[in-house]
Amino acid sequence: MSQVLKTAAAGLIATLVLIIPPAEAAQSQSATVNGVAVDRVTWRGSDGGIRTASLKRQGNGNTGNGGYAVQLTYPYLLNGVATTMTVNASSAGDGFGYFVAHERYRQFSDGTEAPIANKIFGADDSPLGLSFAVTGRIVPSTRNRVIVEYKTTYPKYGTIAPNGIDPDTGEDSPRLGTSPALFKRYDLPVTITWYFQDGANWPLIVTRVSLAPLPGADRVSFDLRGPYGKLNFDGGNNPIRQVMWADRYHFTTTSDPLTRNATWTWTGANTGARFSALLAGQFEMGLFEPTVYSMSALRDGYSEARGTTSATYNGGNGCPFQAQKLPCDYEWPYQSSQYELPYDNPNGTTVSEKMAWGSTPYYGTSLSSVFDGVQSVPFNGFPQNRIIEYRVCLVLGPRTAGGLTKAIASRTPGSYDCAVKPSGL
Repeated sequence: MSQVLKTAAAGLIATLVLIIPPAEAAQSQSATVNGVAVDRVTWRGSDGGIRTASLKRQGNGNTGNGGYAVQLTYPYLLNGVATTMTVNASSAGDGFGYFVAHERYRQFSDGTEAPIANKIFGADDSPLGLSFAVTGRIVPSTRNRVIVEYKTTYPKYGTIAPNGIDPDTGEDSPRLGTSPALFKRYDLPVTITWYFQDGANWPLIVTRVSLAPLPGADRVSFDLRGPYGKLNFDGGNNPIRQVMWADRYHFTTTSDPLTRNATWTWTGANTGARFSALLAGQFEMGLFEPTVYSMSALRDGYSEARGTTSATYNGGNGCPFQAQKLPCDYEWPYQSSQYELPYDNPNGTTVSEKMAWGSTPYYGTSLSSVFDGVQSVPFNGFPQNRIIEYRVCLVLGPRTAGGLTKAIASRTPGSYDCAVKPSGL
């Protein structure tokens, strides 16, 4: 090689060394973000870029409780220029990643239907998990992984004695009495664990709900909505443009922006993973379960609109109780923007960026199957080990044609680009 070529090659190598940053192991350190004391996790994604997640600490001078994300950052290209996106909590005292579960509406002997919490105790049947104190810790792990664990308890109100459920109607049989002496509050242990891993863009959030305080099945009945919360994922105050999800079928709104009169399709078999996503401005936030739909850890709630479109379902009226094209709020399989849209204006928009998970409301019961509106599926709402565990991955990024979260959820299992829960942890 000539001296000129050698010099050019050396210069190229030096340039590459400057461009490619040295590898760094995932790490966690104490920090203050937007006035909040946090455990700030830093890791390098599959794209080589640095990502961070700031998880609020319990105490440490913080008001309220901890155990959820108040800020995340990630790299992306803006007009070909490397840029860092900072995603903050939508408001002070909020964030993302805490637990929520709604009680099922129960049938009472006086002819009413209501959650036990509301009817008997005058309590909230689905309090935000950030209302309860957590115990947090950094779990010892390998050099390229950070694991942050939070433990709390979450109230569920139920009967003292087991009460049957009609497998055909899903209603209490017999109907419940109304004496407060028949009911009690059960505090269920909940563990939320975040996994961050070098080489994976998306953090994994594992939720475990213990049924150990219950004497047995058929006392409580609830759904699973955590991880839950609000992040300003678009960096502005833009209306939600589109909602997408997949359960048994793929759903997408087909008009922009999202309103109660948005058109939609909920057809096309899902051969990939479950997911839910919101799009606002030029950005997207989503959750997906890192396994194919047939292997999902949870079962769907009931919806008559499943498998149809806004043009074919119910003559174009998506909900018999509300003038709108969208399916009824309670028939969405995942909670996101449905309760944020105005009810008095079917063409009104929302800038509220709420994201959560979802399931059938029969957890805690002995039902062996549930009907999702299309077919009955096997169900185990009271596992033998009394632990309900499920996993989701958190996606944040610029919106892409067809949907970023949808594209990731359609990948082959094992290539989701999401952190993995190690065996035994």
